Amino acid sequence: MPKHQFVDFIIYFPFKSVNLVLKSFDLMRICRSFFAVVFVLLFGLQELKAQGSQWISENHRIQYQKFAWKYVGSSNFEVYYLDKNEALAKSTLAYLEADFVRVTELISYTPVQKIKVFIYPNHETWLQSNGGISLANAKDVEEENLSKFRIEIAFRDNLATFKQALSKQVAAIYLHDLLYGGSVKDVLQSSFLLNVSEWYVSGLTAYIAVGDSPEMRRFTYQIISENKIRKLPLAKGKEAELLGQSIWTYLATTYGKQAIGNIVNLTRIIRSEQSSISSTIRKPFSKFLKDWFDYYLNDAKQLEVNSLKVFSNDEFTATSATMNSYRLSPDGLHEVWVSDDAGRYSVYLHTIGAPKSTLILQSGLKDVNRVSDGKGPLLSWYGKNSLAVLFSDQGYTWIKQFTVDKAGKAKGEDKKKVANLSYLDLAMSANGTKMLVRVLEKGQVDVGIYDLKRNRLNPVTKDAFDETEAHWMSDNRILYLTDRYIDSLPAPAAPFTSAFIWSPEEPENPTRLFSTSGKVFNFQFRSDSVAYFLQAQNNGNRLIRLHLPDTTFQQMALRSVAWENFELAPAGISSRERMILADKIARYTWSSLDELTNSAWIPSIVDPVVVSTVDPVVTESTDVAKKTRRARLERQQSIRLKKEPGKLIGPLDYENSFVMNSSEGQFKSDPIRGLGYGYEVKANDLLENHLFKAGAFLTANLRNTDIWGEYSYLANKLDWTFRYDRKVLAQDTESDAQKIRFNRFALIATYPFTLLSRLSVTGMYSTNRLFSQYSLTNPEDYSGYAGTQINYVFDNTVAAGENLRTGMRLSFLAEAHKDLVNTGDFVRLGVDGRFYKKLSNSFYLATRFSASHQMGSKTQATMLGGMENWLFNKQETRTQDSPIGLGNLAHRDVFMSQFAAPLRGFALNKLSGNSHLLLNVELRMPIRSLMTIESSSLLNSVQLVGFTDVGTAWSGSSPFAKTNGFNTNVYGGNTNPFQATVTDYRNPFLVGYGFGARATVFGYFVKFDYAFGLENKEVKSPVTYLTLGYDF
Repeated sequence: MPKHQFVDFIIYFPFKSVNLVLKSFDLMRICRSFFAVVFVLLFGLQELKAQGSQWISENHRIQYQKFAWKYVGSSNFEVYYLDKNEALAKSTLAYLEADFVRVTELISYTPVQKIKVFIYPNHETWLQSNGGISLANAKDVEEENLSKFRIEIAFRDNLATFKQALSKQVAAIYLHDLLYGGSVKDVLQSSFLLNVSEWYVSGLTAYIAVGDSPEMRRFTYQIISENKIRKLPLAKGKEAELLGQSIWTYLATTYGKQAIGNIVNLTRIIRSEQSSISSTIRKPFSKFLKDWFDYYLNDAKQLEVNSLKVFSNDEFTATSATMNSYRLSPDGLHEVWVSDDAGRYSVYLHTIGAPKSTLILQSGLKDVNRVSDGKGPLLSWYGKNSLAVLFSDQGYTWIKQFTVDKAGKAKGEDKKKVANLSYLDLAMSANGTKMLVRVLEKGQVDVGIYDLKRNRLNPVTKDAFDETEAHWMSDNRILYLTDRYIDSLPAPAAPFTSAFIWSPEEPENPTRLFSTSGKVFNFQFRSDSVAYFLQAQNNGNRLIRLHLPDTTFQQMALRSVAWENFELAPAGISSRERMILADKIARYTWSSLDELTNSAWIPSIVDPVVVSTVDPVVTESTDVAKKTRRARLERQQSIRLKKEPGKLIGPLDYENSFVMNSSEGQFKSDPIRGLGYGYEVKANDLLENHLFKAGAFLTANLRNTDIWGEYSYLANKLDWTFRYDRKVLAQDTESDAQKIRFNRFALIATYPFTLLSRLSVTGMYSTNRLFSQYSLTNPEDYSGYAGTQINYVFDNTVAAGENLRTGMRLSFLAEAHKDLVNTGDFVRLGVDGRFYKKLSNSFYLATRFSASHQMGSKTQATMLGGMENWLFNKQETRTQDSPIGLGNLAHRDVFMSQFAAPLRGFALNKLSGNSHLLLNVELRMPIRSLMTIESSSLLNSVQLVGFTDVGTAWSGSSPFAKTNGFNTNVYGGNTNPFQATVTDYRNPFLVGYGFGARATVFGYFVKFDYAFGLENKEVKSPVTYLTLGYDF
């Protein structure tokens, strides 16, 4: 974790520990060290946060329903679940315990802390939870969950997919603990010196979860065959994960799985990912990468020998990178798909041959902090050209049906509410009155027929097996895919797939069509006698043709490794293909496919009796046996938990238990009181429905101190917060001394319209008390303001890196205050708009416009000039009235004033008034976009900026009025018997321009700016700024 560095000693503030290293032992330094230790013990457990010109925009979630939580536990895990999902929670717990030994043996590390797993039945329910709500961004949420051994996961598609996603998160937590956890010394050294690349961690977690996967093989085949291999340190996101997974797979295959644990543990010691690999395999890293490339190159050549590239007769690429739930109309003229923008789903309709697609429906809530791989709306064509869309909105599930004409125009009916179930798949009946669905019900996946007229679900399956697909057949029978084998025999090696046919005449006796090892999916019927499906093989997906009358199979000779799913049409096949990391639609004619010379394909199933008799040492080297062993361990663990109730905790009702979170500390520079240190501590229950925060700001003299605290109740859609603030300003001069105490009590109600916009209403009471130590006639001056504030906020920005964003932010504010002690009041109106755009990989444009205006008899000044968190700041010397006072004595109500920044090229409080305008434009260039220096996180964080600021502040009707304060200067007075008021008409707008650099140094985001000020057509001497925290 980051650390604070002082001249005489170093104080480390990690998540869970404190360390003090004294560099000298003289009396003064020992005293300082003693006070530092006391400070850390009182306010420790701190995580350093970069602060500065921050957008005050808390996260909010929208709850549409009340949740009742329960949990079950074991030796290494606690699984929290919503009511009716006990079966899923127990099977999850059994899987995790069975997989625990495998994972820990693979990385040669056994953690001691339990992982808390929170399971949500679907993505929409997950979005209603408050997990991570107190943190600023997705990166902070991820780091908090890793360090706290916490997982939040929504069920997705089927049990196999869900378990793989769960294994990936468990592996990520254990790796994080291995690399960054441990003793105080290890935490400090690892956090400061260890900086592993994304491919290393995400690739290893993927390998631990799924091993050698078809998705990874397809990706490596494509990047090698098309020569699009990116340098490892530059790979990000999914690309980094798949690249890393391919490297770890090659390492395990070539050097044995024991090498993985050796490499990871060596990385923690020598803090170099490349050196740890080289030292373990005794080969230079460059030579290792060449061998890795050759290994997958040979794999690609073998694939090309064994398959034939069939050229499509037409291709279509959408504007979005992914095209989920792709469906083709029965006549083959129209296609639909779903795009996913961080949980905001859009359904597009495209007429084949048309250049553009049409948006026909949107649903969901965008939440960049919790991106899921959920499908979003479910789509199904039926009848001639009718389309059904099943989607979630505002806590309910709806179906909306469309009729599409030949021109591609969709006419939608009114949406209809259906039962609020966790739907996983949808297939409409021909007449559109029934839905064939897969649902997660009572913790297990089952197939059912939903009657839209009666709003009732009739089960087709009702068992503990994992149904992965279901399809209507022409005679109203149903074909579904499952991991069920034969009830009287033990299950074969996992993963495997069985195809069953269900008939309404014999609903209790479905017929097994075939069973095979591996994953089978995307069943499509060309006719009553011919069907096609995809089978996942080691090097990608292969297209299989099934002749139903005699149950014979053929493996199609075309190269279909990139196929994600396909649809059949009268003219041929339309497939959604994943090309590297983007989707496209390719179309193949039946004539080009039917002329292929195909090979026979025989469903292969490993006899479970034979598997159990094979020597375990031999079976460990085979993929099938490895998965068999895992499945057997899972079943044994489930039985053991049932037979040994002492090993199983629960199910128990969840009770609020509060935990202390790591606090956040930062140095801050107050425009009035100067440099100080601020800290914040947080506590919350596990669900984060109750959130406590408290903090303080300390300056060097300890007299100017802020304290504050707040409590938020977030369990419902309307959020409530109570907050208390206290600020103190003590000032001394040769002739006077005073102290100002500011107190505010506020009650805030916040109503979120969406995750992007909200309305807050605040009622508050503020007091300002000024004590003069030398005034006998008026030793105390007091004011008490009752106020109301209304604030609307819209924020759709997405973090693109540190100090980099894209999107827009907008805030409208109106507040009114009345002095109940004295006479007077004021009203303040304000607007703050920010726009961020990525111009290229190297340049980001950030613009901001802010303005405020006040009315009333007791308006409070807005101070303009300088920058926030300006270390060693300079204040403008003013001869006229100033909100921060003359002669170093501030006004009583100074804490109700505002500070508008940045206006670079000028000192703080250059201008002030009851109104202001400010425009900022910055061009930001991250150095890492041009080069990546692997060994230096400091240099990789450097950004260069160029900027222009234009602003003014005034009192009166407009900035051009004659009576403005900045046009008027008072000379003389006080002891001087002569006094003169001089009015100097000047350009009211100040302009600042210049350049700067930013970098993260010891956990702080430090900014250096060099600015010129232009005032009344005169260029001022340059001003340098050293500030802390992000830009606006």
